[in-house]
Amino acid sequence: MRVWLLAVVLAAAHALSASAETVAITNVTIVDVEDGAHRVGQTVIIRNGRIAKVGASEAVSAPSGARLVDGGGKYLIPGLWDMHVHSHREERWKYHYPLFLAHGVIGVRDAGSHLGSALAARDRVKDDPLAPRVIWGSPIVDGAPPFNSFGLSAEDAASARKIVEVVDRYGFDFLKVYDRLTPEAYFALAAEAKKRGLRVEGHVPLSLAPADTIAAGQTLIDHLTLILEACLPGALDVVHEENAKAPREVDSLMLMMGDRIADALEGYDAQTCGALFSSLAANGVWQVPTLIEMRGFFSADDPAVVSDPRIAWAPPGVVEEWREWGESAGAHDLANGRRVFAAQMRMIRPMKDAGVGLLAGTDASNEPWVFAGAGVHDEMLLFVEAGLTPLEALQTATLNPLLYLGRKSDARLISKGEAGDLILLEADPLDDISNTLKIAAVFAHGLYHDRAALDALIVEAETEAKNGKL
Repeated sequence: MRVWLLAVVLAAAHALSASAETVAITNVTIVDVEDGAHRVGQTVIIRNGRIAKVGASEAVSAPSGARLVDGGGKYLIPGLWDMHVHSHREERWKYHYPLFLAHGVIGVRDAGSHLGSALAARDRVKDDPLAPRVIWGSPIVDGAPPFNSFGLSAEDAASARKIVEVVDRYGFDFLKVYDRLTPEAYFALAAEAKKRGLRVEGHVPLSLAPADTIAAGQTLIDHLTLILEACLPGALDVVHEENAKAPREVDSLMLMMGDRIADALEGYDAQTCGALFSSLAANGVWQVPTLIEMRGFFSADDPAVVSDPRIAWAPPGVVEEWREWGESAGAHDLANGRRVFAAQMRMIRPMKDAGVGLLAGTDASNEPWVFAGAGVHDEMLLFVEAGLTPLEALQTATLNPLLYLGRKSDARLISKGEAGDLILLEADPLDDISNTLKIAAVFAHGLYHDRAALDALIVEAETEAKNGKL
């Protein structure tokens, strides 16, 4: 039985802190992400990667030899998590890691990679000072053949159970499920995973409905897969019909651009959707909407999106893929996709009000116009655009990932004994969520990275990206 403990996830990173320096951040305003309270004029002492002391600056003295960081006029928040990335295949980590650290991303949930790449990366990150904490997802488990090159095929119940056994043996934190699984294979996967204490996360298979995955015990849904469709009368029937006609060609994103789903938007059933949200909340099923990925995919013809200067952070081959998608995607289909995306955005506030747990994730990989590190900040901006408050948006990337990991402590994230992974901001993020990008410094693995060091990391990422693979 796997024990889902936050301490296990953080252990490797804490091991890096043995040689870390002691840092004293003085006269800073702490932003408590639990309730939005501000603690003004505080000193925070970080030692060996953990917070050793917090208190009013007039009452807390910096230890002898500590590095002093003036926090006057600045704001301190916990480090950020990106809860959906694919950073550990095709050597993406070489440019993802510096971008993560440069943008204050100290933890990620890797949602699937090649088996060999994932196993090699798990060994490597233990000694990499740039590496974030990683929640390791299994290679994607799909039908036959798998949609992705790095997927595993579960053709029937027997093969599904065998895959769960292998995933469990290798010690992955969760089993990642995908679009093409048949009901027989999916339910066998879910039942075997439950017996082994292994979390099932990922897509809602196109042969099923969200209610089926809730009943089977799936604990997280990526990309809001089929959530909106379940709120549109007849839309799930369309999905099942299209999947039955061409199970080797259909995927959830492409279906969102079809006329039949877009036309069904007019029938949105708020009562049905409300009941679904209540069920998701009651069963503790987290949602990682990856709004920034949806926006990028459906905005291939939007000059404001495709001319983003951050393109320099992506390998030329990846950028070429993005541009080819923009040239090949039909304007009508993209417009349909944007209509569906807008409807998904409208669901965010009601989901939050119903008690559904929301997590910031970006799908940082080779997805169009999604940029590692910065994408989390983009996602929080979209959460606010969708109706969340800046505090609620900030929680999706700070507090909520730790709750997902099983955090039970009532202690504030910036308090004695907590991880010293922090971001020093030039402006208050609760005034404007875009202020999370005004980073003065990042504290990670017990090390201090000032603005000059963070800028150097971005240059490093650009250099790596120029030589990067697809």
